[in-house]
Amino acid sequence: MKRNIKPSFIEVMGNSPINRVLNFLIENDRESWNMNEISENAKVGYSTLKLLIPKLLKYDLIIIHKEIGRIKLYKIGTCLIVKKIRELYNQINKQVLPALFG
Repeated sequence: MKRNIKPSFIEVMGNSPINRVLNFLIENDRESWNMNEISENAKVGYSTLKLLIPKLLKYDLIIIHKEIGRIKLYKIGTCLIVKKIRELYNQINKQVLPALFG
């Protein structure tokens, strides 16, 4: 039987679309992703993601890394807010993962 384990960041911060997008982009920060890929991998509806992208861009939580024709590829941003979110992400993983598997 397959266990459905939520990422610890989602477990602690809540299972909202914005948290799922940020979690996915933080975990996969070495690559850039188009909206379809983010939607599918973060398990967020495309229409919802389409509403979130402008907000995430406004606060530099994500950046447009590359444009190929009309397709935009996004990555997690590098602003101070993202650095603090990463610190929180890492701290949550340090505290929650041992509790789940220890």
